[in-house]
Amino acid sequence: MMSTLTNGKIVRGLAGVPDQGPVLFVGYHALMGIELSPLYEEFLREKNTIVRGMAHPMLFGSKYETSRQESSRLDTVSMYGGLPVTPINMYRLFERNQYVLLYPGGAREALHRKVCLMSPYLY
Repeated sequence: MMSTLTNGKIVRGLAGVPDQGPVLFVGYHALMGIELSPLYEEFLREKNTIVRGMAHPMLFGSKYETSRQESSRLDTVSMYGGLPVTPINMYRLFERNQYVLLYPGGAREALHRKVCLMSPYLY
């Protein structure tokens, strides 16, 4: 990880990231989320906090659970601090001085415009 100090110097680690929020990180789905694990680990290690990811509401629907009922996609996303993208969730996280991660391109960007016709959420 690298960050930028207030004087413009680029440094290794998260020294350029404020020690408390609210902070909004805006990402791009070029890597389809592969960068999330190292990002979360680095914030846990250096800042002793989690980044709250705003996830597509589709990930929180009960019809998307796995066949193993003890572990659903909701559990995995929630375990890492994820919440459905809604204005009220964003407001509440900022109000609590959280680090928030948002990928504004959503599912369509993540799939590089390869839209699944079965899901109305991807349009």
